[in-house]
Amino acid sequence: MTIRKKSPVKIEKFSLLPKQLLLKELITGSSYSWIGYGGARGGAKSHAIREIAVLLGLSPEFAYKSLIFRRYSKELLKNHILPLYENHPKIMEHYNKSEKILYAPDGTPIVQFGYADSESDIYSFQGFEFDLVFIDEASHCTPHQIQFLKTSNRSVKPGFTPKMILTMNPGGVSHSYLKRLFIDRKFEKHEDPSQFHFIQSYLWDNIFWSLKHLKKDGISADTYYNKWSEEERREYCINKSTYAANLKSLPNELRLAYLYGDWEVFGGMFFKNFDRLQQVIPPFTIPHDWTLTGSIDPGFSSPCSFGVTARDHNGIYYRVFTYYEKQRTPVDHARAISEMLKPDSITGKLLGGRKPSIIVSGTDAFAKKERFSVIAHENTFADVFEVEGLFLSPAYNSRKTGWWGWKSLFPAEGKPPKYFIFEGLNEPLLAEMMSVTYDAKDPEDIKGKGNDPSISDHALDEQRYGIMAMFKPESKVESPSTAREISDDPANF
Repeated sequence: MTIRKKSPVKIEKFSLLPKQLLLKELITGSSYSWIGYGGARGGAKSHAIREIAVLLGLSPEFAYKSLIFRRYSKELLKNHILPLYENHPKIMEHYNKSEKILYAPDGTPIVQFGYADSESDIYSFQGFEFDLVFIDEASHCTPHQIQFLKTSNRSVKPGFTPKMILTMNPGGVSHSYLKRLFIDRKFEKHEDPSQFHFIQSYLWDNIFWSLKHLKKDGISADTYYNKWSEEERREYCINKSTYAANLKSLPNELRLAYLYGDWEVFGGMFFKNFDRLQQVIPPFTIPHDWTLTGSIDPGFSSPCSFGVTARDHNGIYYRVFTYYEKQRTPVDHARAISEMLKPDSITGKLLGGRKPSIIVSGTDAFAKKERFSVIAHENTFADVFEVEGLFLSPAYNSRKTGWWGWKSLFPAEGKPPKYFIFEGLNEPLLAEMMSVTYDAKDPEDIKGKGNDPSISDHALDEQRYGIMAMFKPESKVESPSTAREISDDPANF
């Protein structure tokens, strides 16, 4: 740690609005370990967390060490580091650009700034300890990233509960995850409801959107916040603010989400009807007369995903387990999967000692590729698997038909689910289901359409293959409504 020479520093004024002050009070005086903040755009979320993090870090009373995390480095710079230079230049004299750490004048680190341009960047925070972890625009991070950062949320301060503070809006890859925790308050066995709290923030909670009009009308901030009702603030802001006018002009679903913080409307999630609480169930042994189908999405440098899906006599599907590994040879994959299918293995026992009657695969398995041939002696992926007694067949690969066939098994309008996932055995598949979004130009497919290496869809593709190998449609599948993407919250304040 770099030790800096003690020197006096002028503490610029820290400006916090009423909802932001409430957030600060909950951080310093509550026992919550998870605090959500936001819901609508323009509520000054980014400003709140950077001001609070610096203020509580410099305060001798608290002296908290914080992490401010944003999904991408460019957003971190634009939304936090540069505004701090503008608003607190003296404080930022103690900022180390290479370390991305803000120090107190005495050399104590108070705020670490972090990002994860690639998924693996998140592991750089392993072993760190932060009293406070602020994740800005948490809905743009994956549930895995959020959960991993929570492991660094630790404190040795007596009587203090370490806190994860998540700013959020409807939409994004973690829409369903955050909605479940903070809006619906539906918790899994390991989650304590008493540890979660949500502060709803709106555009009209941020006086700066209406400030020039308030000054023109001779209305003070005291009147705005303390004498007007929330309805009066809302109507004034919506009728006066240019930013509010921009949000009002959006399509209905996005207008409701971004202006009014409505989490029930379209949020960008491709599998938005998937209900984890209903559809993730304890494992059981598959009856001997049910259909078993294996599916695989080959991979070497990218993950290879393999799974087994069962179908009962009533057309209900059960995802039994997922194999998901990368940086292994085709031979390694084939042997590992073969072991999982043995009758005496944990997964083999769930299958009742049987192997899938068919294993369907994407076309890569049947092509001779240089990265495979060097290792597999000119054999294809399918050839290597055949040696292990695993015979691959070409999968039905219509992407749109496959997606909608699968999603038609989810609950909708009083219709019970017909697709279930065994708990504890399919986390890679669940992670991908919770992270992918609609393609803005083609909402019947996922973003990237399988061509974006930054989007994990390997388990999704192979499950789509497996479903369609057994699928028997019962009714026409309706396409979801299309939503237009707009830029992230432009407000730094």
